[in-house]
Amino acid sequence: MADILEVAMDEAIRTHIMYKANLSHRQLLVYLNRLVEGDFLAVVTDSVDGRTRYRVTEKGIQFLKEYARLNRLLSGR
Repeated sequence: MADILEVAMDEAIRTHIMYKANLSHRQLLVYLNRLVEGDFLAVVTDSVDGRTRYRVTEKGIQFLKEYARLNRLLSGR
């Protein structure tokens, strides 16, 4: 989920998220739904090309910060 949020920091489309987070299409759909329902991601329709993009919400940014902090604690850095 953290990988998806990292990719979505730049308002990514589903295909980019799928490849950059190394997920199958089925996995991608499950995780995107959970992240949107949990208000970690927002769905945005691009006004220029009409494509659906995913953007990290403030709650998602906070999650990434806490996730990074936890990783630092666990790695001893």
